Amino acid sequence: MVNREGCHGGLPDSRVARYQVASKEGEMSDQRQKGSIWAWLVVLGCIGFYSIPTGVIGNTSGIFVAPVMDDFGWSQTDATMYRTIQPIVSAMLAPFAGKILQKGNPRWILAVVSFVFGLSSFLSAFATEVWMWNAYGVAFGVTAAFFMYLAAPVLVNAWFRKGNGTAIAITAAALSLLAAVASPIGQSLVNAYGWQVARAALSLAVTISSVLLTIAFVRKSPEEMGLLPWGADESSDASITAENETSGAEVRDALRSPALYTLLVCCGVFVICAAFFQQIPAFCARGALGADAGAAAISIIMVGGIIGKLVLGSLNDVIGVQYTGIIAALGGALGITLAWLSGSNAIQFYIGMAVFGLGYAGLTVVAPMLARAAFGQKSYSQIYSYCSTVIFLASAFAFLIFATIYDRTGSFDLCFALVIALYCMVAVLVPFTVRRGRRIWNTERK
Repeated sequence: MVNREGCHGGLPDSRVARYQVASKEGEMSDQRQKGSIWAWLVVLGCIGFYSIPTGVIGNTSGIFVAPVMDDFGWSQTDATMYRTIQPIVSAMLAPFAGKILQKGNPRWILAVVSFVFGLSSFLSAFATEVWMWNAYGVAFGVTAAFFMYLAAPVLVNAWFRKGNGTAIAITAAALSLLAAVASPIGQSLVNAYGWQVARAALSLAVTISSVLLTIAFVRKSPEEMGLLPWGADESSDASITAENETSGAEVRDALRSPALYTLLVCCGVFVICAAFFQQIPAFCARGALGADAGAAAISIIMVGGIIGKLVLGSLNDVIGVQYTGIIAALGGALGITLAWLSGSNAIQFYIGMAVFGLGYAGLTVVAPMLARAAFGQKSYSQIYSYCSTVIFLASAFAFLIFATIYDRTGSFDLCFALVIALYCMVAVLVPFTVRRGRRIWNTERK
């Protein structure tokens, strides 16, 4: 009802209009705020295309080596060469993958990648020749260039204004948990039905779950859905959110900055040091602790890695990557030092392996956050693709580095010393990388 004063229910027309506008804006704001829950659904999508294939297929590859060798009379080199081919192919393609993910729709790109990887893994169950096994390594390398190290950090950083460290840590921890569960299940399948059936069954499970989760939950950015990133505030951070999406270093500027190359060094060091865990069983078997301690150490490292990923992710969100990176590096150095000096003291050795989990977790948590802190979001996918290239190359040659040192010296002492020195170097390079990388932004803004 309109009264003689032109009021609706006693309110002037102007006030009614303002109220209606404010109400609509409030509803939109609530929708945008509530819509940010999509960020966590995207994390579930990342678990689909990253954690599941890497944890279930990538990290259980060792259980198939001996059966394949027994069936076909292959050498160790024949059965494992594909694991050298894979990171080399991924390293070459990672920069192109970064460009494709930046320009295209990651939902469908990663769905196709997940399907191709799962299909190639399934077909490898029917391999009868070395070239077929190596062809799977090529397919693994092509697809891994997208899903293994690159896509999850790109999506998480797009969807999270706050809490991105925790989100990255969850995807990494899920990978480790899946690997821990898949290994005994896979071995049981091998024992009961043979390696071909086990391989095919795991591959089918991975393909279906990865593709479905990717299609259901992966979205490129909150802005394309009319949503806010997690941790953004409609009332105060809308303009900041928009700025964050376009701020950061251009690729050409990053290539001229020493910060990019120290970032690459940090990524490579985290890979090399993490790969040292593969030498621990041999170190124990040849020392006072014995082979049983080496087997137990692997489990302790994996558990320490899971905890370390969650701890580092939370720390990153509270104190920033500069300090988190230092903690991860020094934690890794301390853990390796304790293990090296343990002698026959099993308790000290196991404590060292648990602490080493912090350094072990640095690869999957600190590295992507360091790239974001140094160079921003603007060209993140392309810049981090260079990191992926280094990570793949380092993983291809890390084992060879330690094996060569042992063969030349007859001892693991120099290997331990090298890992400690590298971790200490990273502790120095992390804050340098952040400060020098951000100089580019400051110059651009001025």
